[in-house]
Amino acid sequence: MKFESVKSLLMETQSLHELTVRNVTAKAELNRETFYLHYVDLHDLLKHVVNDIFDDLSSSLSPFLQLKNADLDNQLLSFLDYFYQNRKYLTVLFEEKAFQKKLHNFIVDFIQARRDMRGIEKEDTVAKDIIASSILGILMWWIRDGKRYSSEYISHQMSLWMTRSY
Repeated sequence: MKFESVKSLLMETQSLHELTVRNVTAKAELNRETFYLHYVDLHDLLKHVVNDIFDDLSSSLSPFLQLKNADLDNQLLSFLDYFYQNRKYLTVLFEEKAFQKKLHNFIVDFIQARRDMRGIEKEDTVAKDIIASSILGILMWWIRDGKRYSSEYISHQMSLWMTRSY
């Protein structure tokens, strides 16, 4: 099934509660039997959509982890651009605590990978959680209320305080 149909419906409805198997299959031009051949239920489909989102994020950020002297501003910009370009349906997913938790963990893992790449052997779980929570909070605010600010501006502002924390 094409995840684009689900993403399109999320943009239209602006609520996960309005998403149904019926409107997903109608949008994707599939019958319900085909849907159930691939997914157990709507929750299973959404899990696949979310995994697809995180695969895309990983793909867009992994090149930066290969560069020992990767510029933090460029890493943040790539990360923020992804969310800005997909904000219309990601805004809906941000309402779900499970999505927020998964994104928080993704950010923590990225912070650790960045530290590993730079040879920083500091194990400070609380600091990583604080940084990840701050990034998540900024991201959620930006996507909901701060859209007038460019990803470049937000990236630069985040970089200013993050360089003191990394």
